[in-house]
Amino acid sequence: MSLPDAPSASEPSRASAPSLPPVAPPTATFILQLFLIPLSIVTIVVLLWLLFGWIAHMGHDNAAELVRGIERGDNASGQLAFELAALLRSSDRKYDTLRNDAELATRLATFLDRDLAEPLTRADDKRVMRRMYLCRIIGEFHVSAGLDVLLRAAKEERDPVDVEIRFSAIEAIAALADHCGPELFQSGEVMETLLAASRTADDSSSPSSSSGREPSSYLPHAELRAVAAYALGVIGGEQATARLRLMLHDSYPNARFNAATGLARHGDTECIGVLIEMLDPANDLAIKDEANPNDRARKRTTVLLNAIKATLQLAKANPNADLAPLNSALDNLIHSPLETVTIDRSKVQNAAAEAQRLIGQAKQSPRS
Repeated sequence: MSLPDAPSASEPSRASAPSLPPVAPPTATFILQLFLIPLSIVTIVVLLWLLFGWIAHMGHDNAAELVRGIERGDNASGQLAFELAALLRSSDRKYDTLRNDAELATRLATFLDRDLAEPLTRADDKRVMRRMYLCRIIGEFHVSAGLDVLLRAAKEERDPVDVEIRFSAIEAIAALADHCGPELFQSGEVMETLLAASRTADDSSSPSSSSGREPSSYLPHAELRAVAAYALGVIGGEQATARLRLMLHDSYPNARFNAATGLARHGDTECIGVLIEMLDPANDLAIKDEANPNDRARKRTTVLLNAIKATLQLAKANPNADLAPLNSALDNLIHSPLETVTIDRSKVQNAAAEAQRLIGQAKQSPRS
């Protein structure tokens, strides 16, 4: 048996090989470096991103800058008009001065007036939207400097696409009346314009539905009557009330629904019959103007909630009114399964129960 070779003089033995250094726990300095360096890098990246975002949106909350951009009239002006409308609708009190700026309102009205002089076609979607947003902006001011141009936009219709702008103008007049005081709008050209819009004849034929969708009974000029009814309800007064009572018999559901809610706002019990119609969860007439099933479901819920709100407004405006028929309709909403209501069913039932409670509470409270 052969023996293993002896280690040579040039090969160090295993026993004499140097040992590894002992493992020491990490120091606090090392741990800080491990986390702080990546954190610093991330912080710098985030700050740079915020900086570029601020630069990109610089001036978007500056009303004067937004107005200058709108006045340029380029393709971005519609988006700028949308952003300015959002500022004016904000509940932030810092925009109160802006809402009362008559000079700014006049500038926007002047631009809209010039824009309305240019004819439109159905291909001018961006210009249509810009005009609609401009109407809404002017309606959000708390000064009536832009009223004249809103009246013009509410009346002019040289092309079928102009009806959409008329909608926005009439809604803006209603908003302006709400902000400035409805008494200022109950006579003169404002009332003449709204009354004329409320008498607009139906379209000769319903628009054809797109392929694969059910036809709807939506009629743009009948809808114009509905928008006018809404504005008349906001403004009130003898002429508005007389017209709204007649509109309770309008063949177009949205028009008579808006007439009823407008009368309820002022405590007129003539609206009770139509409010009962609106409170019927199986009322298919309420949704005929919608072609899409999802839109129909949302519309049904919207009509019910609006009717509940109007019932409360009627009770508040006219505490002595006999609301027994409406109370019965609310009971039906509270206790029936509401199988036809597929969106926000519990919201509808809770709103009906709360309305019934508040009405009952008001009836029981002593009157001065």
